[in-house]
Amino acid sequence: MQALWNSVFYQPIYNALIFIIDNITFGDVGFAIILVTIIVKLALSPLTKKSIRSQILMKKMEPEIKQIKKDFPNKEEQAKQTFALYKKYGTNPFSGCLVILIQLPVIFALYYVFYKGISVDDSLIYSFIQIPTTLHTNFLGLLEMGEKSLVLGILAGVTQFLQGYLAMPVKSKVEIVKSIEPEAPKTFQEQLSDSMQMNVRYILPVFVAFIAWKISAAVALYWIVSNIFTIVQEWYIRRKLTNSPIV
Repeated sequence: MQALWNSVFYQPIYNALIFIIDNITFGDVGFAIILVTIIVKLALSPLTKKSIRSQILMKKMEPEIKQIKKDFPNKEEQAKQTFALYKKYGTNPFSGCLVILIQLPVIFALYYVFYKGISVDDSLIYSFIQIPTTLHTNFLGLLEMGEKSLVLGILAGVTQFLQGYLAMPVKSKVEIVKSIEPEAPKTFQEQLSDSMQMNVRYILPVFVAFIAWKISAAVALYWIVSNIFTIVQEWYIRRKLTNSPIV
């Protein structure tokens, strides 16, 4: 399993970083981290679009799903009607999760490349990749990529908060009014969803900031670039899909 992980995910991304350091950024590690992160995020864009599309559809389906639960108390009939609704919208509740799971190995490999450090490991470099003669680890003359950076750690947490905040669906006026009206107790699934949204919005940014600060500036820079890219990407995709007559 370790060999498969290295050969399929970790090693290609590591070699891409080495190639960019030697041929594009001319030894500058900081800019190479930025470029590798953007390239990987661009490669995952089709999967990201599918995930966001699934989220938008699930949000649109919420009122109809609630109505089905009211109209069909019988669990078997309720499941049948819900399945028919998923078919109507051309999605399913697991499609978004499946897309995320497909992306995770690549994202973890990208993170691990920077987590392992910025030194050159000859045993991992492909024969056709030239080993850089010099590595400039001082980014913009201010930040040493191999050391801790409180500033970058905080920025990683802030950008993670912004990403989580913008990714959460904004409630309409009707939904806000309904939310303050008396209603039936929330189901376990709804309570779990609310709890997860709260964790993503408030707890995850603190965790990301702490980890980014404790490991290295290289990891913190990766997280910042990844978050900013995701914010812009999600804004663009959501705007495009929401304005489309067929999502």
